[in-house]
Amino acid sequence: MMDITAFISGLPKVELHVHLVGSASVPTVLELAHRHPDGGVPTDEDALRAFYQFTDFAHFIEVYIAVSSLVTTDADVEALILGVASDLAHQQVRYAELTVTPDSHLLAGIEPDALSEALIRARRRSRREHGVELAWIFDIPGELGLESGVRTIDWVERWAPEGSIGFGLGGPEIGVPRPQFDEVFGRARAMGLHSLPHAGETTGPETIWDAIRHLGAERIGHGISS
Repeated sequence: MMDITAFISGLPKVELHVHLVGSASVPTVLELAHRHPDGGVPTDEDALRAFYQFTDFAHFIEVYIAVSSLVTTDADVEALILGVASDLAHQQVRYAELTVTPDSHLLAGIEPDALSEALIRARRRSRREHGVELAWIFDIPGELGLESGVRTIDWVERWAPEGSIGFGLGGPEIGVPRPQFDEVFGRARAMGLHSLPHAGETTGPETIWDAIRHLGAERIGHGISS
């Protein structure tokens, strides 16, 4: 009798919703935590696995922010991407649309051109070393507001590397009205980027409607309240 789990595991796959920091592997995070021991992330593997145990959305955001704080150089960005690519390859993923949050890295002190070059290098190495083709979705950390949205699209317009296909909005939904980002998303769509915001994960269907009406959403991240 066929082992259906093994059969599915061996199938070639496409991954359309994967976040760079949110998908960081334990070995990669351990490497970054040792590079930056003052970042507040456990440097012991067992403690790190416990730290990663999901409890609720607020805890997820806490972990996400803590791991983001470890990414302070272009080399860190490249290491993070290659760790994700390795994990994807083990799952037989051949193509992935990877969400990157440029503003988080820029605020951490990475130069705009260095961030772009890290993405270029990592995309080439992902294809060569792991057989995974990466495409980029650049998202706004919604909790940082419209100013972050403007910084993000400014970076995208000048520095977006080859393989850029989408523009998104992530982070907490409560207290982050979607209509404030309508002009920013208009600029992204004018570049030919697809509108791929998160909506309706922790709020109701009205957030999904706002994403469709004001952001021109073509694909909704989560949308479980629809």
